[in-house]
Amino acid sequence: MQNKRHNLLYLFDNAIDMLINAAAIYIALLFARLIEKDTVFSPTSPEAIISVLMILIITSFAHQAFNYNKPSLDFIPKKAYGGIIKANLLVIGIISVCILFFGTIGYRIFFGVWIFLYAVTSSAFLIFKRRIINSIIHWLRRNQYVLRRTIIVGDNSAAAREYVLQITNNPSHGIMMLGYVGDKIDPDIGCEKLGGFKDLVKVLDRYRPTDVVFAIDSYDKRHLIKLVNLCEDRCIKVYFLPVIYGFFKHQRQIEQIGELPLINIHATPLNNRVNATAKRIIDIVGSILLIILTSPIMLAVAIGIKLTSPGPILFKQNRIGMMGKSFTMLKFRSMPVNKDLENNWSTPGDARPTKFGSFLRRTAIDELPQFFNVLMGTMSLVGPRPEIPKFVEQFKETVPLYMIKHYVKPGVTGLAQIKGWRGDTSLEERIRIDISYIENWSIGLDFLILLKTPFKAFNKYERYVEKPEEAREGILASAIAKLNGKYNIPQKVIKPNQKILYAASTYGHLKSFHLPYINKLREEGHTVLTLASGEEADFNIPFKKKIFSLTNARCRKEIKKIIEKEKFDLIILNTSLAAFHIRATLDKKKHPRVVYIVHGFLFEELARNFKMSVRSAIISLAEKFMSRKTDAMLTMNDEDFRIATRKNLTRGPVIPTFGMGVPYPKFKFLPGDMRTLYSDPGDYVLLFAGEFSERKNQMFLVDMLPRILESVPNARLWLLGDGSKFNAVKLHAEELGISERINFLGYRDAAYDFMRDCDLYVSASKNEGLPFNIVEAL
Repeated sequence: MQNKRHNLLYLFDNAIDMLINAAAIYIALLFARLIEKDTVFSPTSPEAIISVLMILIITSFAHQAFNYNKPSLDFIPKKAYGGIIKANLLVIGIISVCILFFGTIGYRIFFGVWIFLYAVTSSAFLIFKRRIINSIIHWLRRNQYVLRRTIIVGDNSAAAREYVLQITNNPSHGIMMLGYVGDKIDPDIGCEKLGGFKDLVKVLDRYRPTDVVFAIDSYDKRHLIKLVNLCEDRCIKVYFLPVIYGFFKHQRQIEQIGELPLINIHATPLNNRVNATAKRIIDIVGSILLIILTSPIMLAVAIGIKLTSPGPILFKQNRIGMMGKSFTMLKFRSMPVNKDLENNWSTPGDARPTKFGSFLRRTAIDELPQFFNVLMGTMSLVGPRPEIPKFVEQFKETVPLYMIKHYVKPGVTGLAQIKGWRGDTSLEERIRIDISYIENWSIGLDFLILLKTPFKAFNKYERYVEKPEEAREGILASAIAKLNGKYNIPQKVIKPNQKILYAASTYGHLKSFHLPYINKLREEGHTVLTLASGEEADFNIPFKKKIFSLTNARCRKEIKKIIEKEKFDLIILNTSLAAFHIRATLDKKKHPRVVYIVHGFLFEELARNFKMSVRSAIISLAEKFMSRKTDAMLTMNDEDFRIATRKNLTRGPVIPTFGMGVPYPKFKFLPGDMRTLYSDPGDYVLLFAGEFSERKNQMFLVDMLPRILESVPNARLWLLGDGSKFNAVKLHAEELGISERINFLGYRDAAYDFMRDCDLYVSASKNEGLPFNIVEAL
């Protein structure tokens, strides 16, 4: 019944969208006629009617490809608006390609204007429609309409807990959880216990649920049928939550053999023959077109290989493809002929490639012959990258779910590749992205990956190593060697008796993290001067912690005078704000050597809100703009290393380091002393340490504490730190009546003793990653 309702809603939504798109087409046509007044294209002409029908068909195909339009009453997709815009961009792309081959230039211009206006109008109308529907649904939910009143019956705690969690996190499903009935379910699954199995009749009559969900794995069939009959006698819908619920991700996993249902735990959209056929047609047409378009490049490369190195033009290598079958993958040869190197990876600065071969690999031109693999059917244009047989044997034993990537054909490009997960990056993360691609495949996703691939093709840091576990050591050794060779830096990295500027946005940052390094440099005979905001700094520059600030622009004039006067040999930069403004003062061609230490959260690409996404984009753009004034970059985690290398954020090497060098603490107090001083016996202590400022978010923790106390009555919150927001947060706690459960402990030099004695460390910073926040507390 529920599926029928979903299907009807889905059809109804599609019908409305088609009407909206038809209206948008004619509105766009009228505006296009106003812009291009000389056109003879009439809205009622046969050409216009045929064009409208073709646009509607292409639009329907594009919108289905992105699959944004889900049944509205049970699911409100967060990415629906983005799906609408992407679908209409695909419409523009397809129609633009089509009109290149038809009509005069004037006709093409008119049609281009028409399609652009249509895409804008359609996107605006469809987004407005979705907003109205979403508002109606939210209003219905708030006023308790169209809610399904549900009770869980069973003895499987894990399944019941997961079900309650999904309902709690997705209120748009319209399900009100009344509670659970069972004898063995844990009491902490997230809803109230209404009784045991013997009380089911009383519970059903008292609460009158519309749905009952069974989460049972230990009752016999006769007992289960009896429980089901009790529900059906009262016209209550019955659902079963399978014990192996963790394997279910899509409805397509259920197959029917006669009257017997089967579960395919790794079903993918490409199991559908229509989808598989469509992908194969795209591969054939796409590979032929790409072979034709790239044939001049391939001819030039073939000549270049013959002129620069003796041997064959193509390099053939066995790789593992679909369903674990091996095939011969084609590439342009980039190294001298050596059969011993056919089954290994490469390292940066590897002497094996020829100069011409290094260019081919860096630009990914060496992979162009793989279009013939696609045409022959051993590869696809888009899919997980294929691996060498000996590494497949190794990885399938050590990497969970590794072999799932072989359920589809390997690709020339893929989702993991355009996201930067190539070369020496986390194999587990690559597999996770590959599996996500396989499970969520769509034609739209393939087109999106293909469109992004030319901009992600450059592969400056791909390398081949004999043993994967040696990759990280190889990176560091190669980076230092490159730094030494290019900048004449001896093995100690820094020449003796240098004049060094050590800078950050605040002196507090240098004091907290960098004094040991500064003192070490001074002990070795270097002259080290500090530049930051703070009276203790050698150069007190009043930076403001705002991306756009006139004060920071005025600071640059002072910084420029300091650098020109002091004649520094080396500048070591910390914090993105100071790093940007200091580099902005440097001359492009002649300036001291600059080393930038990245502190972990600056290049966060997985930002979950709009503000953080904008901030991340601004910082990334600023770093790209300043890359020519950065001679080396030190990163402290894999993500920063990957992004900095992929985006070429320095003209020199990116050197990975391992953390911030926080020493093992020497505790001032004995274990338990902090609990004795600041809590009652039996308290469950939560700790957060940080400055009370707008950047942090202690207010959020205070707001959440009443909810925590509902389920953990003995919870206590320790807040370490001081700052401008201290009194406001304290007053807010008093207004909520929970100040007695919070200890405002003020500023402390270190949080070691408190962190040792708390039960749980919590983080609430608005724009910093958890690891950085913890290190800052230390």
